[in-house]
Amino acid sequence: MENNWTIPATKELFSLVEQANKSGKGLSHAFEKMSEKYSRSVGSIRNYYYSQLKMFQLVPSLAHELGINVPRVKRDNFRLFGQSEIKNLMESILIGKAAGKSVRAVIAELSMGDAKTALRLQNKYRSMLTHHRSYVEEIMTSLGEKGVSYYDPYRKTLGGDNEDNIKKLTEYISKLDEQEAGSFLKLIRKLM
Repeated sequence: MENNWTIPATKELFSLVEQANKSGKGLSHAFEKMSEKYSRSVGSIRNYYYSQLKMFQLVPSLAHELGINVPRVKRDNFRLFGQSEIKNLMESILIGKAAGKSVRAVIAELSMGDAKTALRLQNKYRSMLTHHRSYVEEIMTSLGEKGVSYYDPYRKTLGGDNEDNIKKLTEYISKLDEQEAGSFLKLIRKLM
């Protein structure tokens, strides 16, 4: 199949989506079938589907003329994050990571096992890291001033209780024999 979509392929895609909805399968099932048949990536098919869905919702007569049934999109009410919720999310993850937990583990705790809530929290965390670095750094500074250990996702280091970490590192190095200390320093040089 070329880069351009044909009307029959578009009709087939919407037909597969309709069948998937009726059988209780997700949209990804329809996208995967189209991917296999037309050797396109699932992501490309998904993007095309949503662009066409939007167009058909704006111009329903076009979908009607083509004989395409446009599915009704069921969406939960969109709930914005409050400032305290964002701060709690970021602090919990940064502190949890410093304690050795994964981001997913912290999010699983915060969402209490609810998959939709977990996805919402994960997306917000990633968005904050990408688009709101100064806010995230303010949170890290605040945690550091309180003496709370945190993970710095930008520098991939621990922060906060730094003096205690330096003390621990100094004690660790002082207990090494000469050969171990040399190996340790070589490893540190490679990491820098």
